[in-house]
Amino acid sequence: MRQNPALPLRGSLRLRPAVGPWHRPAFSVAVATGLPNLMLWALGRLDLVPYTSAGTMCALFAHALPYRERARTLAWVVAGMAASVGVALTAASLTRSAVVLVALAALMAGLQKLLCDATRLGPPGNVIFTFVTASAFFLPHQRLGEVPPHLALVAVGGLVAWLVCLAPALVRDHGPALTLARPRRPRPLRMHLPLASRVALGCALAGWASLAAGVGHPYWAVVTAAAVHRANTSVSFQRALQRTVGSLLGLLVFTVAVPLTHVPEAGALLALLFIGACQVGAEATITRNYWLGQVFVTPMALLLVSLGSTEPVGTLVGDRWLDTLFGAALGMAGAFLVTNRRAGERLTAALHQARTAQRVALREPVGADAHARLADTLHELRESADGHAGEWWQRPVPLQEVAQVEQEGHRMLALLTERQAAHV
Repeated sequence: MRQNPALPLRGSLRLRPAVGPWHRPAFSVAVATGLPNLMLWALGRLDLVPYTSAGTMCALFAHALPYRERARTLAWVVAGMAASVGVALTAASLTRSAVVLVALAALMAGLQKLLCDATRLGPPGNVIFTFVTASAFFLPHQRLGEVPPHLALVAVGGLVAWLVCLAPALVRDHGPALTLARPRRPRPLRMHLPLASRVALGCALAGWASLAAGVGHPYWAVVTAAAVHRANTSVSFQRALQRTVGSLLGLLVFTVAVPLTHVPEAGALLALLFIGACQVGAEATITRNYWLGQVFVTPMALLLVSLGSTEPVGTLVGDRWLDTLFGAALGMAGAFLVTNRRAGERLTAALHQARTAQRVALREPVGADAHARLADTLHELRESADGHAGEWWQRPVPLQEVAQVEQEGHRMLALLTERQAAHV
């Protein structure tokens, strides 16, 4: 018998307590973005802000990792961001067809979703990559010869982000605990293909609908469609509602704040300071509820666009609102059109791996590897069970079996911890 879980509305906008040390990514990205932006402001070249900001956005990642792991992970994040932007800028310089550029941006969004999920990169995940890359596909007046120097600016921004995120090592010789921050093993690519396909399809539909409606910034629709896709259809519907409400409120904030950025002489500097404040505000509130974070993300994104644009404020606000609606609606259409038939397979594999890890832990009662392997499998079991439970057209979740394996696994983790402490 197939299950069709209800689309959640109740509690979608309820605020929760903040989760985790939000100040680390918040101030890291604000400082990393502010340093090159202030230099560009002093040089009178704010038109180059999109390129340096593409690199400095990498400062949002890897704050839960020890310094050595953080350095390695951030290097890969910066390399991936530079490669993505390089593809986007090259495409923008070779074709002016918006239809083709939307298709390429959608394919890139799907690929970024696939790789971020498969490698378990962690928050903020693929959305930051898609936000930067989709924008780069539509940066105006790109020429092939300008791609290398623009990519050099992305790399400079990435280097600044890397240095800012590793700076705490100068005053503290240790980062987060290795046992808590240890990166989990990657699940196979095929398990993540359905969600990546949903993202690509939803982004393409949203971007093309935006073009058909005559909206001047179709990449906003692409980013919205990518952002609404979560672990399953039910959670994606909730995220679409939150994105829509938060963007509307964020547009009001932008409308009120943007006159300040037109103050003679000081306007551009005020805009840069407001962007930094929005970055901190977004990280401080987004774990309380996604819609609240969007209240800060939306004006930040619009201010970044307005720095190098002469478009009227009304046009920017109208385009953003229409693109949010297109992205949320057609992103969800992609979720309903592409059925995640891998959800059941993933849950079955997770149950088997959790049981196997428990048997191995019984044979190796003392050892960090057994403890970490069991913790990994229990995390994967919970993640796959949650994803399966909110997915349409699936068999019911074996709740009793999942609960039993989880209880046994957590008791085994507690026992292993006690044995390790006694051994030490």
